Amino acid sequence: MEDTHPLAVAALQARSIAARAPLARIADTGDPWATGELARVIALQNLRADDQTDALTLLDGLRTRGPIAPAHQGLHCQIAYATGDHDRARALLSAYPAVPAPVRIALTVDLANPYAQGNGTWDFASLLPAPRVQVTDGPGTPYDRVTTGPVQRTGHPCRITTIVTVWQPDQSLLTSVRSLVRQTWTNHEILVVDDGSPSEFEPVLRAAAALDPRVRVIHMLAGAGKYVARNAGLDAATGDFVTFQDAGDWSHPLRLERQAAPLLADENVCATTVNGMRVTPRLVVTRPGMTSTRTEHLSSLMTRRDRALAAVGHFDPVRIGGDAEYVARMRAVLGPAAISHVDGAPLALITGPGSPPGWVDPARRSYRSAYSLAHSSSSRPLPVRGFAAPRQLLGQTGARAYDAVLAGDWTTAGGAGAAGAGQLRALAARGLRAALLHLDVLTNLRDGPRNLDPAVQTLINSGELTQVELTDDVRTRLVVARSARVLQHAPDLPSGVRAQRVVIEDANVVPQAAAAAIRLFGRKPLWAPAGADGRRKLTGAEAALATLDLPSTLDAAQWRLDRRGPRADRPVLGRHCRGGRAEWRRLRDELPDSARMDVRLLDTAGSAPRSFGRFGTPRSWLVYGPGDVTLRSFLYQIDFYLHLPADDEPADPAPDVLAALAAGCVAVLPYRYAPAFGEAAVYCTPEEVPDTVGQLHANRNALREQAARGSDFVRRHHAHELYAERVAWLASQS
Repeated sequence: MEDTHPLAVAALQARSIAARAPLARIADTGDPWATGELARVIALQNLRADDQTDALTLLDGLRTRGPIAPAHQGLHCQIAYATGDHDRARALLSAYPAVPAPVRIALTVDLANPYAQGNGTWDFASLLPAPRVQVTDGPGTPYDRVTTGPVQRTGHPCRITTIVTVWQPDQSLLTSVRSLVRQTWTNHEILVVDDGSPSEFEPVLRAAAALDPRVRVIHMLAGAGKYVARNAGLDAATGDFVTFQDAGDWSHPLRLERQAAPLLADENVCATTVNGMRVTPRLVVTRPGMTSTRTEHLSSLMTRRDRALAAVGHFDPVRIGGDAEYVARMRAVLGPAAISHVDGAPLALITGPGSPPGWVDPARRSYRSAYSLAHSSSSRPLPVRGFAAPRQLLGQTGARAYDAVLAGDWTTAGGAGAAGAGQLRALAARGLRAALLHLDVLTNLRDGPRNLDPAVQTLINSGELTQVELTDDVRTRLVVARSARVLQHAPDLPSGVRAQRVVIEDANVVPQAAAAAIRLFGRKPLWAPAGADGRRKLTGAEAALATLDLPSTLDAAQWRLDRRGPRADRPVLGRHCRGGRAEWRRLRDELPDSARMDVRLLDTAGSAPRSFGRFGTPRSWLVYGPGDVTLRSFLYQIDFYLHLPADDEPADPAPDVLAALAAGCVAVLPYRYAPAFGEAAVYCTPEEVPDTVGQLHANRNALREQAARGSDFVRRHHAHELYAERVAWLASQS
């Protein structure tokens, strides 16, 4: 299948209606692939009542214009089915020759499903291994009546304990336990751990215990979450192997037998997982956007109990996401080969809709970022609380109050952490309660969601910085959005953050960002530029201005580098490139192609390859891609930092220029920047660059003196304390 368009990947993770716009602009040019991808985004986001209908309309129009890509053929059929138009789905499935096989199989089964208005020969059993699945007569949903034909029981000296956690159980618990009672593996202990359900649910628990003598119910005194209940089950288990099952899930009779096989065959294997298949209560398997009916089912994890507890301990006591963390921890401590995945047909049925395809819940994403960094930095048994977890995942409720919340893209690509961590520290030093809120810049989601900048995540994990989520109950005197871009495509999610004042650090008024500020934080924003030129520009736009500018700041000592002269026999010129095609092509057009200079560029966004196509960047340039070098080590390589901004960019000190100055580079700027930097930089046109840098490079003393003026300028005018002082003042205003 064709890869998903990067803009579709970004829009799906952004979960924002505004994020559809960039893809829609390409679709409007008549691009069939972009049109199909726009339909995918609209249908899978499903944020408006008519979204799926609109997606169908797009795909109908695409079909009339010519051939449609196989991935979009399958999507077209899936959406038709999901909207209830089964005749249309059947006709499309018949007409389309290249629907991906897993999608075709699932739709064929569902269109014949008698419990979902289907007709024909229903072959749901073909999706699972033998013995064949069947649905018996009787009360309850079709899912509750799933069983299989006769099974051959298997005796073995090794005992398996299955831990089923439940809260306020219903019929689904009995369905789940019945599937475990029918396992071919007979040396089997089934622990039902009730997470503090009220007394009225006791009859269901007694009914579960009565299903088989091997079933034992454990009562927790108070609800602390699934993973605390699992930990209690782990302590009570008597099995050599322990596995888990959610109360709403169903296991095929062969699940335990097949899952135990790798553990019995290889002592080095510590755990196994199997595939699961997500179904509705009516046993429908089609989900728009999903190209396979099977997925690795982390809740099915089976471990060697004693070894797992000794090496990696218990589950993290979060409310959701603990399976993924435990598996990641086990891989980090014992190595990837310690977990064996039993691939093949699904051995479990999973209820519940799951997350929309292409989207990771922000709290889960923050949790993954936290534990991924902790696991990657240690090969020893890891403390469960050696990393941060969002409050909602810990079950913590109630409002938290802050003086200031800094909202920005805190990934490495987003760059907020370069100065933001120091600014938050400076705010704390003034006695202010401050926190960070992550919001994505859309272009940084083209390859999917990223973890936070490791330097920032380390400070969050240690407790030095506080992170809040958009859905947390937060009251703050001030929200500062680090740029309009972090609000421009903000998620269409309910926000729990309420502010007395919102300030956007930007010199460009973006209506979508202003609207998002009102929607998310409940206040019309003020605009705060970085300096005088930005304020002049905003005044001309008749924007509502903050009383104070919010200049870019940094810790000059952190960037200081030992420099004793030029780097080479030619001037080494460099630039940190964060933008896309427009920035790269402006560099190509304005940067002199001269053998008199060594040009090095840092492409942290990874946008250079797609900006220049198959011919690549100019051969005289040395371009570092994402992860090749750090910004600090890159700045150490160069003598001169070249700033060639777009003509409409305000001539105020930018973070990357300040970092270069603090690192001892000489900043080469357009003449219009002279009022902001004075003697701290040198000025020229693009045509004058070779002569300007050549003259300074040839005079070692002049080069050293110019570098000293630049670093001194940063220390005196752009320290984090200045930013904290101004934010504190803005937060104090009613």
